[in-house]
Amino acid sequence: WENHDPTQYMGQGNDRGSQYRSGAYYFNDDQKRLIEASKEAYEKALGGREIMTEVAGATDYEKYGGFWYFAEAYHQQYLSKPGARPYCSAQPQGVSLPSFESWAPKDLQEKYKPTLPESFWAKHGPVRGCSVVQLSNEPIPESSY
Repeated sequence: WENHDPTQYMGQGNDRGSQYRSGAYYFNDDQKRLIEASKEAYEKALGGREIMTEVAGATDYEKYGGFWYFAEAYHQQYLSKPGARPYCSAQPQGVSLPSFESWAPKDLQEKYKPTLPESFWAKHGPVRGCSVVQLSNEPIPESSY
């Protein structure tokens, strides 16, 4: 939810159309419950703004021949490429998802607890605007958080 504006319908920034929509696709009931619970928590964190991200079962797309494919080479890691820096359609909102323990279903918390500590997200989480394109693509050393 945090690395783009999930309240935009069928697009991001100036890019409009179903090919630019955001989506969260689940393979089992646990994933569906986690997606729906995190969506509800993030909508509250956004002050009640409705999240328009598509939430659907991954198998729903089999009727269309599947939907798992790689975009064209020029779209891969687009925002990290030279010349793409002035363009940013993602528009992170600068609002953090509340802690996992506050929204995750109790019976799923142990099985799916986050592996990165809150200190990582405090230092490296998305911030409002296009800040993500100004960061290095180098791996983040564990000692930095």
